[in-house]
Amino acid sequence: MKEKDELHIGTAIGSSSEKLVYGMLVKMCELFGLSANKRVNILFSWKGFSQRGKKQPHGWGVAFYPDKSAIIFKEPIGTLSSPLANFLRDYQQIESKIFISHLRYASVGEHKHQNTHPFSRKLGEREWIFAHNGTILDIDQKFTLEHFKPLGKTDSEYAFCLILERIQNLTGEKRIRNAIEKIANEIAREGGFNFLLSNGKKLFAYYSGFNSLYYLQRIPPYHTKRILLKDEDISISLGEMKEQTEKAILVATQPLTDETWIDFEPNKLYEFSEGTMINKK
Repeated sequence: MKEKDELHIGTAIGSSSEKLVYGMLVKMCELFGLSANKRVNILFSWKGFSQRGKKQPHGWGVAFYPDKSAIIFKEPIGTLSSPLANFLRDYQQIESKIFISHLRYASVGEHKHQNTHPFSRKLGEREWIFAHNGTILDIDQKFTLEHFKPLGKTDSEYAFCLILERIQNLTGEKRIRNAIEKIANEIAREGGFNFLLSNGKKLFAYYSGFNSLYYLQRIPPYHTKRILLKDEDISISLGEMKEQTEKAILVATQPLTDETWIDFEPNKLYEFSEGTMINKK
């Protein structure tokens, strides 16, 4: 392995709160995403996911869509230090078909709001949101931006702007999807590049082969068997909480529950809508 690749792994974010890499304990960040066919809240998942913030002190954020626009709650502090993050653990009124959330352990960029994920930009008639795990060293020297410019100083937001640059003049869902995967593969050659991306209709997920990313498909019929959070001693019965017509896809850096989660295949763009996998290109 090249020295540059070792540096990418040693400084980037990935599969769990902490990981041994070449004998060194490396801090990691985490992604969480959801696509559903009905407006749902994420109270159960958020209780488990936000607990992982004790190992990610540099920021947290959650984004969702009440309509074509996105709402983002985020702060450059850990979830366990945040009254707002704690409030969201029990706030049932937030509902959406798509959620993207991120817990940050900074490898690039200061601990500021503008460097905290998820990021958002308006493109066409939609607002796009993005969160990333990984480190792309010197991304601004390897790729040029013309129209979209980052507000902060992270490689993540720069990569988000690159994606938007590539799709801004495209029409047709297939052309847009292909363009996203093409630039994702280009960026992934330069470092760790796992990400979640959405325009409020679709949830895109990409795994670069760096650390880990999993998905879980929940489809009816739901039974009374209880499922358990991995990070808290809390369990629920999907049969009691879910409508029998409800479908959902959950994506996470590490499985949140004791259900059967599936590994992502590397260097492929996954596309989810209405709680269903549309395309794994």
